[in-house]
Amino acid sequence: MTVRGRLFLGAGALVTFAGLVLGLQDLTKVGALLLLLPALALVLARRDLDLEVQRSVTPARIATDGHADVTVQVSNAGRLPTPLLRGEEGLAYALGDRPHLLVPRLDTQESRRMTYRVRSHVRGHHRIGPLAVRVNDPFGLATRSVDLPGEATLVVLPRVLPLTPVRGVAAGGGGETSTSPRVALHGEDDVGVREYRIGDDLRRIHWRSTARTGQTMVRQDEQPTRRRALVLLDDRASAHAGTGDGGSFEWSVTAVASVVTLLLGERFEVHLSLASDETGVVLPLESLDHALDRLAAVQPSPTTSPRGLVEVLQDFTQHGGGLVVAVLGGLDEEVAAMCAASSRTGIALVIDRGGFSAGGDAAGPADATAQQLASGGWRAEVVRPGAALAETWARASVGMGATR
Repeated sequence: MTVRGRLFLGAGALVTFAGLVLGLQDLTKVGALLLLLPALALVLARRDLDLEVQRSVTPARIATDGHADVTVQVSNAGRLPTPLLRGEEGLAYALGDRPHLLVPRLDTQESRRMTYRVRSHVRGHHRIGPLAVRVNDPFGLATRSVDLPGEATLVVLPRVLPLTPVRGVAAGGGGETSTSPRVALHGEDDVGVREYRIGDDLRRIHWRSTARTGQTMVRQDEQPTRRRALVLLDDRASAHAGTGDGGSFEWSVTAVASVVTLLLGERFEVHLSLASDETGVVLPLESLDHALDRLAAVQPSPTTSPRGLVEVLQDFTQHGGGLVVAVLGGLDEEVAAMCAASSRTGIALVIDRGGFSAGGDAAGPADATAQQLASGGWRAEVVRPGAALAETWARASVGMGATR
């Protein structure tokens, strides 16, 4: 019941009572009519609406601080026309205030499209929908809210900052040349074989592969190998402090997204892992979009043990090794030593949680962790509040691949 409907009910009850007390039948009838109107309004407000909602987001993936246009199409699939409806879109908090939409009267099989714009300063997979419409009776005495099924998702990607390239890291990472195990899936004969190209020397034709594949194949004198890299993100909530863009967790996600973008652009075979990953096996990224979509959704994990980092490092080393880039919180001495011993080519950006905490000390486990990793041959930098990612990365990555 609306306020008007409650007033009608109160007035109807009062007039009906007065008519009965005074014995005035006409007054009693007026009171009964006043009571009947809100009841009729309730019936009208509760009538079924056969509406279908389709929603599209363009683009479906945006950078932080970018904007997207949301198009909502409402169709009347019922046999009766719909009244004028006021709607309110459900939005994730990060996308701002909920837009109010006016859905005009729709005849049978008629549809209307409405468009509005959203913007987010917060990365993540943000929900859009459902559309809630209010159904009113013609007298304005009753109203009902109906949620129309249908949702969409807007992916807000983490920030990516330009970084200086990593120079001097050979295939296999630690200065040695290695071939990924996936290269030789079909046997040694196929390792240095490719399809014939116009201009190739006919003396290089590999007859065995040609007979097996039905296409002219030639031998390659050298099999190109891709440099491998493992990027680790310590997503334990206990390793971070601060909130929003000023917190250490968002700084870490931006750092990892920027490093992954750089390494993929440098044609590395990149593996991405989190401290909260339950298994020590990590597969290479399919694409940059795959990596950024995953990082857009990552949130601080309640996991407290950093053992997952060590397991991933050991698995990566056992399967060929390569460059390791880790954005870490403070680790105890034993875990830091195990991490340092797991790789010979590592860059560590160690988060100073105490510095990001209100009133925290500048020194703490981060310094000890950085020293422990540096003693094992890593290049380690302690990250404190206000640290510029590009400058921190330049200091940590300079001279990578040089002989120590």
